[in-house]
Amino acid sequence: MDLLRFFRADREPAATAAEQNDLYIYRSAGPKRIVVVTLFAVARDKHDEIIAKVGKTFAGYDKIVYVTDVPQFLHFRAAGAAFEYFPSLAEQARHCDTLSWHAYLSARWEIILAKWQPEHVLAYGANIDRFLAATEERTA
Repeated sequence: MDLLRFFRADREPAATAAEQNDLYIYRSAGPKRIVVVTLFAVARDKHDEIIAKVGKTFAGYDKIVYVTDVPQFLHFRAAGAAFEYFPSLAEQARHCDTLSWHAYLSARWEIILAKWQPEHVLAYGANIDRFLAATEERTA
């Protein structure tokens, strides 16, 4: 019982009813300027050049997000960019019986757009529509 009194003594007194109903409004940060760049079917050795070009063009933006089918990400992190990964067509073929890739990747693309809410979407290599169409053609 003494232990309970010890812990209760350190606690702050309970807030009054008036204090509990006080409203605190946090300052809004405003919308972020975000650009999404797809790099489907772009070889890894071309990424650094693209990252430099996009970084220079969109230097004033809050975030650059790369969507790639290459499972190497350190160069995106080094550039201070975010990234999202889609399995390449070859990887999808290796695991074709696992799930419906077209449905999964279409839904994932919609989630990425909702998550980042980009101001612009740029495409190097195959754009998202061609990438998803190739996924659909292979499974049909």
